[in-house]
Amino acid sequence: MRTPWRLVPRHLRAHWVRTGLTAAAMMVAVFLLCFLMSIVTVLEKAVSESSANRVVPQSAVSLFVELPLDYHGKIAAVPGVENVAKFQWFGGYYRTPEDFFAQFAVSHEVFFDMYERDMRLVEGPNGPVGASGLSADEVSAQVIQAMSDNRRAAIVGQGLIRDFEWKVGDLIPMQSVFVPKADGSAWEFEVVGVYEPLKANFDDRTMFFRWDYYEETCNNAGDMPATGVGTYSVTIEEGYESGEVAARIDALFANGPQRTWTPTEAVFQATFVAMLGNVPLFVSTIGGAVAFAIFFSVVNTMLMAARQRSSEAGILKALGFRNGVMGRLMLAESILLSLVGGGLGVSLAIATQEPFRQMLGAMLPQYAVLNETAMIALGVSLLIGVIAGIGPAVTLSRLKVTDALRSEG
Repeated sequence: MRTPWRLVPRHLRAHWVRTGLTAAAMMVAVFLLCFLMSIVTVLEKAVSESSANRVVPQSAVSLFVELPLDYHGKIAAVPGVENVAKFQWFGGYYRTPEDFFAQFAVSHEVFFDMYERDMRLVEGPNGPVGASGLSADEVSAQVIQAMSDNRRAAIVGQGLIRDFEWKVGDLIPMQSVFVPKADGSAWEFEVVGVYEPLKANFDDRTMFFRWDYYEETCNNAGDMPATGVGTYSVTIEEGYESGEVAARIDALFANGPQRTWTPTEAVFQATFVAMLGNVPLFVSTIGGAVAFAIFFSVVNTMLMAARQRSSEAGILKALGFRNGVMGRLMLAESILLSLVGGGLGVSLAIATQEPFRQMLGAMLPQYAVLNETAMIALGVSLLIGVIAGIGPAVTLSRLKVTDALRSEG
């Protein structure tokens, strides 16, 4: 006789409270698993997608110790160096300290060439790409020209446009914690372009503005002259090894006045991940504990279901259904229950990507639930369903007709 598969959903509906609670528990567990896994994948992706031909000279003492400004020309003269850009953390906020995001003063003359593979300009002074027939190259040219013509010019990521409802042409007042103006007035930046990131190491909630505007404003204030720069970003010429060029830079400044440490961009990104501790181990421990707990929840549910199916199994066997039919039905019930809960958990994780991306802000601006993460979570749900259903399935398969009917009596 054929397996009566339609009994599977009927059994789940018969005890809908228990089914609903178990599915809800599975949903929460899988959602949490997706969330934790996504944090790890985003951090790892930011490191893996960092440029292989860029290095980041910084102070060997600390990232908070600035390098002299005259290092710029000296680094540019090192064999194998193609481009050098200053990167200076601004440390400002918009409206209130809670409206925090990253801002950098950069060498705008070379910045766009150096990062053309990491981000793409999608809107300029004359509108976004596609508006009035504007091509991506035309928008890029307009933004680059606007940056050259306007000392207060800045480009911002799509995330800032979304969060603060800015638009190209807006004048953005910013207060800086590290370099406040002597008269207490705000720094002002004019949005001339909007970019979208192309890689995970480049977030969409950052402002980039001209280094010379930063330097000029600091020097004019009198009590906060720009005497150094946080880091330099260096592009390596084709045909040269990043490690070799980095070693030359460090050797150049080995005797001061400020010794440098020049990691690759991937290592530089990895240092920020390391500041969070052993995140993969922490997340794996929590995720494993969650999966372990929900496994026993599903096992308990299926054991109760098996006891309730005893009489039904006896009747089906008396009607001529084979032992394997009972096992398949119980296993299918366990798998369906787990996949329904797991599917809901994955759906919830995907649906909450944007709220979590905004909540995590500058720490994890590229938070996303990848397809691979969703498939792993569904695979874990399937595995839990199979393992939880094997024991009850074997029990029903071996159950004798007389024992099953006697339990009914």
